[in-house]
Amino acid sequence: MISNAYFHPLSPIPGSKLIASNNFLTGISTLTGRSHYGLDQLHKRYGKVVRIGTDIVTVADKDMIREILVTTDYPKSIIHQGFELNGQHNLFSSRNKDFHKNRRRLVAPSFGLQYLRSLEPIMHECIHVLIKKIDELLENSKAAKGKKVLPQGHINICSFMMRLSLDIIGETAFGQSFEMVQDDVHPIPGQMAKTLRRSMQQAFNPWMKWIVPLDFSFLEFGAERVRARKAKGEKGRRADLLQYLIDAQANERVNGNGETGNDYEDMISGKLTDKAVETEASVFLIAGSETSSTAMTFTMMFLVKNPDKLAKLRDELDLATASNPRGALPTYDQVRNLPYLTGCINESLRLRPVAATGLPREVTEDVTMNGYFFPKGTILLAQFPQLHWSDEYFPQADKYIPERWIPEETPFKPVQDFTFYPFSAGTRNCVGKNFAMMEMRLILATIVLTYDISAVPNQREDYVQYITTALATESYVILMTKR
Repeated sequence: MISNAYFHPLSPIPGSKLIASNNFLTGISTLTGRSHYGLDQLHKRYGKVVRIGTDIVTVADKDMIREILVTTDYPKSIIHQGFELNGQHNLFSSRNKDFHKNRRRLVAPSFGLQYLRSLEPIMHECIHVLIKKIDELLENSKAAKGKKVLPQGHINICSFMMRLSLDIIGETAFGQSFEMVQDDVHPIPGQMAKTLRRSMQQAFNPWMKWIVPLDFSFLEFGAERVRARKAKGEKGRRADLLQYLIDAQANERVNGNGETGNDYEDMISGKLTDKAVETEASVFLIAGSETSSTAMTFTMMFLVKNPDKLAKLRDELDLATASNPRGALPTYDQVRNLPYLTGCINESLRLRPVAATGLPREVTEDVTMNGYFFPKGTILLAQFPQLHWSDEYFPQADKYIPERWIPEETPFKPVQDFTFYPFSAGTRNCVGKNFAMMEMRLILATIVLTYDISAVPNQREDYVQYITTALATESYVILMTKR
């Protein structure tokens, strides 16, 4: 430990010598889900570059983050192996650039704007179920079916955003709603989240593998859904992400680029085997539900705490949908380019980034960056949240100011490039960005147009990160009445 603290190549980098002497303390901090609070304090004390383990350095310098994520585009670190499902590489977990390039080439078109338009009716169906359920609770709060009964008009919007996101991704990734909004009893989402949470903790704490084994039995659900869709043939076709994966797999085989029979080689090369289709659909479920649901919850939290911003957003939405008949849901064409709605979402993603602990990348060869030497194998934690929360780049950074994203309305200088990373950057940026923004715009617009919403005081707002950022209590209640 003394050697690591004082004689290691990373020793000159500022930081606590005790924390830097080993990876144990950093690993333990991930078990609580609150390591982002500690990282924030370390940067305030030691500066923009801080050593937090034997071979781990957290970086909050704008130019260095750009170098890490974009210019050099370092591969993901070994920590991301925590997202491998039953030993299967996937688009999110893989550290192999060739695998990622091949798999992304196959998957990315399913998240293109043209294909996503075909998902709008599916999203609308799920949103209709949400509106119906909330209306039932507003009529009779005891309709919660054994769940905690809240006072009349009080709705746990955090719970409903998670349940709605699960239903939408269930419909689009598996061709079947989990009916979480209606009943909240399906076991698969909870099993998956629990396993991935433990898997990520094990990535930082390898000793946990011997104490808490992982349960991947939920993968059979995905396998069954894929088999069922294929068995129906043309009769089972529908416009969703699962169908796109199945079609992409079929095209590979027709073109002679399908599986070779060597499972390991097929996985490494990124071929869409049956297991790959099942795994990618499962990853979509986790990555596509918790992230967007949390972002929507935080956005509504900021809006009800800032009634003037909420009123301004409603005015924009009322104007954009003025021609709609009463009760009609807003369409994506009506909301996709609304500047204030986009500003409200961006400001929420700035204040509560999806990855509050930053993005880990691994140095592939010895390098000197901004005067700091990093030997091969160093894990650099691109601490972009520190940019989001900096008055240097975002004046009055602790305040919710959607206007800062609208050039004609901002009281500040335009937002600088490479200071805002809501969906990462470089070749490993989020492939589902368009899906997430479409979902958030449609849902937030619908709620603000359909209900008067206001704040309920004295609620906890602290947040944790295991897989992605989420409210620690998994609860945020707002007061809702039908407009």
